[in-house]
Amino acid sequence: MSVQITGVTWRLEGRAILDDVALTAPAGGVTGILGPNGSGKSSLLRTLVGALDPDAGAWLLDGEDLRRLTRRERARRLALVEQEAPTDVALRAIDVVLLGRTPHRSRWSADSREDEALAREALRRCGALELAGRDVATLSGGERQRVHLARALAQEPRLLLLDEPTNHLDVAAQLNLLRLVADLQITSVLVLHDLNQALRWCDHVVVLDAGRVVAAGDPATVLTPDLIAEVYGVRAEVVRTALGEPVLAFSSPVD
Repeated sequence: MSVQITGVTWRLEGRAILDDVALTAPAGGVTGILGPNGSGKSSLLRTLVGALDPDAGAWLLDGEDLRRLTRRERARRLALVEQEAPTDVALRAIDVVLLGRTPHRSRWSADSREDEALAREALRRCGALELAGRDVATLSGGERQRVHLARALAQEPRLLLLDEPTNHLDVAAQLNLLRLVADLQITSVLVLHDLNQALRWCDHVVVLDAGRVVAAGDPATVLTPDLIAEVYGVRAEVVRTALGEPVLAFSSPVD
């Protein structure tokens, strides 16, 4: 399933947060949305899920206009994993995942055996089935992110959106989460701060600066020292690991 966004513009108090944004997310791949703080990355994801109502733009999933869908219909097609999803009440992990079945149930129906089976399968795919009976408040940051990713998978989305999914996770948890997303083979769009994560795990990247797309394409082609200096104001060079993989090394701010 491919995603096409064209002409997305959103102004807040007269300032353009998103300015004529256009991008394509290839079907079945991982697309990284990159850019410095305040560039509009998270706002762009929120327009897709309908949390923000921009001034203009079109959002197409395999040619289907998202703006013509109800919130319930949209929730059957895409799922969002936020960087933090606090819970104010005690919930088992399995109950959190079952929330992903809400768009597929009638208004007052209870969880079915099929819902329970889908929720447990989502936890299994995320390597978190053993957490099913645990209170999410007792889980580590990495465990909670796996549970929330399982909740998103339980929605059976055609498009998976993740807003800074590695935020507050240790290195091992970050790698496990990104490897899992890459292995899902669901069209995924991730907001990322770490350029080396994008270089390693993304099939396609889109770079935003001040609400506008300034570059898009293959990560190794887009993430050049010149672009990083211009957008992030930091000097960088591309080095190779012992395995020959490209890695960005950062030295100092641009004067």
